[in-house]
Amino acid sequence: MMNVVEIKGLSKSFRLTKAVDDVSLEIQAGDFVALIGPNGAGKSTLMNCIMGRLIPSAGQISVSGINVADDTVGARKKVGFVPQELDLHGYLTGEEYLRYLGSLRGVEAAKLDSEIERLLGLGDLLEARHRVIKEYSGGMARKIAIVGAMIGAPPLLVLDESFVGLDPESTWRIREALKVHCEQGGAVLLSSHILEMLEKVCSRVVMLRGGAVVLDSPMSDLDREGGKDLTRIYLELSGKLGPNALSIA
Repeated sequence: MMNVVEIKGLSKSFRLTKAVDDVSLEIQAGDFVALIGPNGAGKSTLMNCIMGRLIPSAGQISVSGINVADDTVGARKKVGFVPQELDLHGYLTGEEYLRYLGSLRGVEAAKLDSEIERLLGLGDLLEARHRVIKEYSGGMARKIAIVGAMIGAPPLLVLDESFVGLDPESTWRIREALKVHCEQGGAVLLSSHILEMLEKVCSRVVMLRGGAVVLDSPMSDLDREGGKDLTRIYLELSGKLGPNALSIA
C-alpha cells in the first residue's frame, strides 16, 4: 500500500515545552486513523505540522510524496483539513465557500456543480446554501468545514475534534462518508475524545502522551480481554486508571 503520510523523527517545541517528541508515523492509503490522547498531548500540534502551519523543530513530513517543508502549498493541496478552531470565510455563502474550495483544488468545472450538491446534501445544508456562513450555527459551520475538506477527494483528510456539536444524524452520515473515502483509497486522521465512536469507525488507533507515541495499533488488535475497551485502554495509558482497577468512578 502507498504511504499517504510519512513522518520521521518529528519534534516540535515551544520555548521550554516539547509538544511533539520524536514521532515517527506512516499512514497508508485506506487507513482510518484515530488520534487520541489527553489534552495537551500534542495532537493538534502534530496535525498543524502535517499541514505546514507549524514549522517542526526537528524531523521530516511528506504527504503523497511531497516534502511539506520543501513544498508546503503542494502538500496542502493533497489534504483536506478541519482545525479545532474553525477559520471560515464567513462572508461567503455555503455554496460559494464550496465553489471557492473546489476551484483551489482544481475540480473540473463540469463536475463541480454535482460535487457541491452532493456535499451540501451530506451536510444537510441544501436549504442553507445561500446563507452567509457567519449566520450559521456552530454545528452548521462545522459541517460546512467538514464537507469543504472533502471536496475534490484529497488523498488525506485531517480532522481535529470535528464532530463536536454535530447532531446524531449528521454524525452518522459524515462518518459513513469518511469510511467510503478510505475504501476508495484515501486516508483519514481523526482526532476526537469520543472514544466509543472511534472504536466503531476507525481501523487503527494512535495515542500520544506527552508528545510521544505510546500506542499504535490496528483497532482489531486491541486487547479486550476482561472487558477492556478503547476507553479503558486510554485511561490506563494516560495514567488515569491503574491496570488492576475494578471500576471507574
